[in-house]
Amino acid sequence: MTRRNRVLVVTLSIAVAACGGAPVRWEKPGVANAGADEAECRAAAHEEAARRLPYGNGPPILFYPKVSMLQWTQAIDNQRSYVEARLTQACMREKGFALVPAR
Repeated sequence: MTRRNRVLVVTLSIAVAACGGAPVRWEKPGVANAGADEAECRAAAHEEAARRLPYGNGPPILFYPKVSMLQWTQAIDNQRSYVEARLTQACMREKGFALVPAR
């Protein structure tokens, strides 16, 4: 299985898993709405993910299967999305929020 196929399988697996879960929301005692805190965490996570995973100059030429620039940027965008979600969760937990089932 090529690296590109493995990335596709992992990406599709994550997408399917994300669709199957029960709806959840962030909750913290004494806070009625987590929207502002979540927006702040998402913005910081977005910047950090872009810093950690830059596009660079495109795919490496040597020792790499032929990949178009579009495929290259899409793969990085997928990785950024995953990193951004994890960073957002970590930020919200640091602020004292917990994920609970939505009512």
